[in-house]
Formats: sequence, C-alpha cells, structure tokens
Amino acid sequence: MKKILAIDDNFINLELLSQLIKTFYPEYQLLKALSGEEGIVIAKNNNPELILLDILMPGLDGYETCKILKKSAKTKHIPVIMVSALGNNSSARTKGLNAGADSFISKPFEQSELKAQINVALRIKSAENILRRRNEKLEFDIKNQLSEFTQKEERYTQISEHAREFYWETDKLGVFTYVSPVVEQTLNISPFDIVGKMNFTDLFQIEKSNNIEKVISKNKFHDIEICITKAPKEYWLSISGFPIFNKEGVYESMRGICYDITRRKIAEKKLQEKLQEIQDYQLELKKLNLEITLIEEKEKRRIAENLHDSLGQTLSLAYLTLSSISVESTTDHLKDTIKRSLELLSKAISESRTLTYDLSPPILYEFGLVPAIRWKLDQLKKETNYIINFSDLSKKNILSKEYSILLYRVVGELLVNIRKHAKCSTIDVKIISNNNKFQILIEDNGVGFDNKIMKIPYNDNIGFGLINITERIKNINGKFTIQSKIGEGTIANIIIDLGKGIQKN
Repeated sequence: MKKILAIDDNFINLELLSQLIKTFYPEYQLLKALSGEEGIVIAKNNNPELILLDILMPGLDGYETCKILKKSAKTKHIPVIMVSALGNNSSARTKGLNAGADSFISKPFEQSELKAQINVALRIKSAENILRRRNEKLEFDIKNQLSEFTQKEERYTQISEHAREFYWETDKLGVFTYVSPVVEQTLNISPFDIVGKMNFTDLFQIEKSNNIEKVISKNKFHDIEICITKAPKEYWLSISGFPIFNKEGVYESMRGICYDITRRKIAEKKLQEKLQEIQDYQLELKKLNLEITLIEEKEKRRIAENLHDSLGQTLSLAYLTLSSISVESTTDHLKDTIKRSLELLSKAISESRTLTYDLSPPILYEFGLVPAIRWKLDQLKKETNYIINFSDLSKKNILSKEYSILLYRVVGELLVNIRKHAKCSTIDVKIISNNNKFQILIEDNGVGFDNKIMKIPYNDNIGFGLINITERIKNINGKFTIQSKIGEGTIANIIIDLGKGIQKN
C-alpha cells in the first residue's frame, strides 16, 4: 500500500490529517511522526509518496527536517508540503522553499485546498517515478548491452586473429597460378576451380570494390577490405599483396594473403545497430524529461490561475468590503483596527500577486519570452541595487511557447545564481537572433571563478544547477557555455539552433 507521512508535534493535527487521508485517499496509509527526528527515520524506512510537514516543532523544526530529507539520497525525491500557521508569512514561505519544500499551505486550511495541493504533488511524484524507473531500466539495459558488445568484440577479435588464412599467386595477366587449400573453407570454392581458370578480379569481384585502383595496381597494398557475394551469402576479406619483378625489373606476378573478416564485419554491423538503439533510447529519455518539465510548468500555471481567480479575488473583495465601512462615528481603537486590517489585506493581495507571477508570469504566455525577461529584469532592479543593461536585437515571437517557457526558467535560474554568488554591481543581458540561431548572453562584473572546473566531469564545485541547465538546453537543440575568470566576472551564453524545428509556427 502506498503511504503518506505526516510530521507534526500536535497529536490532534495528526488525527485530523488521518481522517482527511482516510476520506479522500483510502488507497494510501498515513504514517505519523511527532518530531522531525522520528519523521526522518520513518521516511527513510518507508519511502512515502508525500510528506506533510509542520514547521514549529521542538528539536528539529520543519526547515531543518526538510533540509535533511532533501540531502538524503533515499528521501530527496519525496515531495514535501509544509503545513503551518506561518504559511501567510512570505519570509517563512521563502525560507521553506529554500529548504527544499515543494509547496506551502496555511493553517487553518480548507480541505479542498489541501486536497488540491496533495493531488498536484502526487501527480508530479508519479511522473517522476515513471521517469526514474525508465531511466533505471535504460541504464541497466545499456550496461548489459555494452558488456555483451565488449564480450562479442573480444571474441570476434580473437577469432579474426586466429582465423586460417589462404595464400595466392597470379601471373602477370592476373590469372591465379596458386591458391592455398584453405580457400575452400573460406569461400566454399575448390582451388582446382580457381587455378588457371579464374582471374584475380573475377574471384575477388574487384569491379564491385571501391578500392579497385589500389588492388589492381602493380604496387604493394595492405589490408584492403572487399566484399564477395555468393548468393545467399556475403564474404568479407582483408587482402594484402605485393608485386614480383624479375632481375630486369619487369613485372611478372603478384603474391598475397587473404584473411576472412566476415564475422568481424557482421559484429560491427550488429554493434552499429545496437548503438543506434541506445541513441534512440537516449533521445526518448530526453523527450520524457522535456515532457516532465512542461507538465510541471502546466501545473504551476494552473496553481497560479487558481490563486489569482479564487484567493486574489477573495482578498480584493474583503479589502473593498472593509474599506467601505464608515469610521467617522467609531472609536479610535476601532479606526486603528480597521486601518491595520486594511494594511494587512493590502499586503496579502500584493504577496498573492507576487506569488502568482513567480509561479507563472502571465506576460510570458501573453507576450512571449523577450517581454517576460525584460519584466524579470525590472523586478530584479527594483529589489536590488544592480545596474542592469538590457539589449534586444531579436525578431519578435520566433520561438514556440514551450521553448520560451524553458528559456525563461533558465534565465531566472542564472539570475538567481548571480544574486547568490557573483557579488557584482552590473548585469548585462543581450538577446540576439537571426535566420539561424537565437542567442541569450548574460554577463556580470562579479568575482567570477576558475573556468577550468567546467571541463571536469561530475565536478562537485560546478553545482547541480549548471549541469541541469546544460542538459535542458541540449534537449532543445541548444548549447550552454560559461566563460569566467577569477575577479573578471562571468558570461553565460545560450545558443539555440533555429533550424531544427523550434520556431513558432
């Protein structure tokens, strides 16, 4: 039975969640923990599909518990919904999201809202589980196939090296004067049917070979590969030969040796077919990863629309209702209370609007990538003291909606990295496009780093974020590079090939 874990130091809250899970999710078993420490142990031992986590708890609070869960290889993939009375506090939500939480819900909560949050988390978790299982299967298949290919290659190499070869000699006209008996085992033809009867070019079907000039010349040649067709079979030979001259330097004959490389050629063909299958699997995996990303964006947009249509309108209506109260004949205390309430409602409206835009900015869907990036930079400029320069040299609306979303998220992550690590004063963003490519350049004048670490595979100093960005850009036929030097800032360069089917239809 699938499981959901609830971590809360209040037993009554756990019972309330237990009744809710039994009602709406009878196929799930609710596991309960009264502390963060106990919850971590239960999560590692039971691998639940979802964790509902309180913040204010003795010992490990919700933030530290979430950080530990997200650092553990056993539990980092489990979605975490923080359920707390602090949910209306923007700093608390930000701290929770930075700790690794996937979403927030405030106490007291509506059952329908919690159910919606759980449904979203379970859908995303289910999609991730499918992708993870397919990835594990693909890795297992690739490992087995590569091992099988290596064994076959070694076997065929040994066979090729120890195969019995046959020797031959021709006169100056190319007619065979001698062929060793092994030719019968190799080509299934008797030496008596060759010597004095067949020409060099007839036996080896030289007219069909791309190496005809090398083989029929009067110069020595080495390891020329040819294919001989004798229905229904094909035989592959590696031919080496050298000319024989008399004392006067007149050409008299040709001698040589043939190796049977048919098995090796068959193995190479099969290997190429299997490698093509692996490439197809990798392409399918990239498509699945792209689909997961688009599903997440779709869910974010749906949540943002719900916040705007329900919560936002409710708060606005409450603000209008409260502001319509006449306070002229009321007491000073009541006036202050109403004024404070209006301020809180105004703040809540502003924060809900900000949260909606962070989840899914409408400007991205309505006007496209470039206006959305310009809006993102304007917001960053309002929140910080950065000097931001923006240059748009692109054509309008040349990218599809899906790729615009992905590039917007990548730009957002790069700007977050600048805020966290760059310690810069200036940010320059330039967008360029022509008939062949779409390019985004993001440059800062911060502390920079040693660019050599980018060339080291699986380097812990690079960070998962940059690796993730690199893979996502590859998935949309693009290239992501970073140039940086210590003390000289950083340039992030994104180039998308417009010739591979991503332009807006």
